[in-house]
Amino acid sequence: MSSPQPLPHTLSRKRTKRRRPSRWLKQMFLISTLLFSLFTLSAIGFLFGTEKGVELREWAAGTLLTTQHAHWAVYTFLPEDRLAELRRQIMYPKAINSESAEVKQPVVLPPIPEPDLPKQPDKPREPVEIEDVYVEKDNYYFRGKIMYIHDPRRVRLLVTNRKDRGDLLDEFAAKYNAIAVVNASGFPDPDGYGKGATAYGLVIQNGKILQKYNPQNGETALGITYDGKLVTGRYTAEELIAMGVRDAMSFRPQLIVGGKNLFADQPAKSWGIQPRTAVGQKADGTIVFAVIDGRQPGHSIGASMNDMAALLEERGVVNAMAMDGGSSSMMVYKGEAITRTSSPYHRGRYLPNAWAVMPEEADS
Repeated sequence: MSSPQPLPHTLSRKRTKRRRPSRWLKQMFLISTLLFSLFTLSAIGFLFGTEKGVELREWAAGTLLTTQHAHWAVYTFLPEDRLAELRRQIMYPKAINSESAEVKQPVVLPPIPEPDLPKQPDKPREPVEIEDVYVEKDNYYFRGKIMYIHDPRRVRLLVTNRKDRGDLLDEFAAKYNAIAVVNASGFPDPDGYGKGATAYGLVIQNGKILQKYNPQNGETALGITYDGKLVTGRYTAEELIAMGVRDAMSFRPQLIVGGKNLFADQPAKSWGIQPRTAVGQKADGTIVFAVIDGRQPGHSIGASMNDMAALLEERGVVNAMAMDGGSSSMMVYKGEAITRTSSPYHRGRYLPNAWAVMPEEADS
């Protein structure tokens, strides 16, 4: 005996229930597609139809042009003449020879008479002082460190003695017993895995020319003389030696020369926002190392070249130049990193050389 068959209206109800999840998914897919399309059209309208959108695309292009992914800048869809101008600003920035520039002299006020009190013994001065930096801008923020070295004769350029790769900053510090180190020269890095064995451009160490460069290629030199004076400009290696320079390297751009902020009237977006390193000198001879972290949302986005020049100008720096930036930017003090590298490796990158603060016995 066969079992009773379900009534037709029961079958219809079951089929309806089975179709409901499929219909719901289709509706959700259509709504999501519609919202995504509206968002995409709005974003395209903003980026290509508003002044603010064009400015953001220029920021993105400037940032990409200062990395190994410069070829991606075309995908910001800026006009070719605008991209060409950004490339020109980066490759051939304005340069001034510091020795021919007029350095602003600080205003000296008459001393205020002090009451005749018993003198306390002088406390030994630390070889370096470190300042924490945190700046909030309209659309980004950055953190970093500024180091002040009061005896400029302690600042030396350390050069790797390895052939297979460069040194990590903490390796430089350990090898040479350095108090502090920051990155200096750039180096060939076509695929992002550069070993940092060879620096780009000029290198002078302990009064010996290790590498020369053509001062017409857009790079500028930064050197420190035997008596601790920082010079920067488009000098040849021989000119620097004749000026009494003990250590020197080259990169770009200059930030401040003769007390003049070279980026005061420049568009910040031409160099984008990146991790940055700079070296400069105050009017009283103090050498200044500055490192700004970047590419780390929640910690620090990075700084523009305008930001770096302004930071140093506010602190009395009269001559300064940018070092290599990006994932090379890092500061080590007493063997430990005190800035946060954007390199995937927490100890930073292999580097061809580094500016270092040496212990007092190294002065001899």
